[in-house]
Amino acid sequence: MRVTEGKGRGGVASAGGPGRSPAASARRAQIVDAAIETLAELGHGQTTFARIRERADISSTRLISYHFGTKGELMSAVLEEVGLRAHHAISQRVAGETTAAGALRARIQAQVEWVAGNRSAVRAMYEICLNERAPDGTLRYGMAPSARANVEALEPILRSGQESGEFRQFDTGLMALTLKSAIDAALVRMTHPPCLTLAQCVGELTTLAELATRRES
Repeated sequence: MRVTEGKGRGGVASAGGPGRSPAASARRAQIVDAAIETLAELGHGQTTFARIRERADISSTRLISYHFGTKGELMSAVLEEVGLRAHHAISQRVAGETTAAGALRARIQAQVEWVAGNRSAVRAMYEICLNERAPDGTLRYGMAPSARANVEALEPILRSGQESGEFRQFDTGLMALTLKSAIDAALVRMTHPPCLTLAQCVGELTTLAELATRRES
């Protein structure tokens, strides 16, 4: 899950760009929301302007191409919006914590809960990252940037805990990668039998993080 700095909302947080009217911003948000649901249901290959027009209940695909000249531009806007929504939800939870241990627990819990509660947005992100291609046929995005962003979000918390004496000494890069991998595995266990509940996954992950990072007596 890529975490991007910005302001989130139910629609497109970045839609209200300079010089853009409220009506234009609302239309762009409507189109991006429809694109997310279409990607989640039909996949990248079947997500066309015509399908998005139907889902958004707008009169013509020209309204989509007016705001997003190409499918690639629209896919980029979808990725940005998903990242903004996730960042807003997760950062709000972490911001209220006063200790590194609390921030780490909050981030893990918030990330797992956000993914579990926003399946369409997450599926749309994966569809774009694994299928959207540049003119030369290479993937435009792939999953590496998202994985790197999650690791980079964990590392400052881990370093802070070491600096404050809450956490033991360890390689923060390796620990962040390990926790990120554990989060990914837990998300799989929530959807593949024998399924674990959200509460079980959060409980196991936060316990793992506490045991792996706590200062030795």
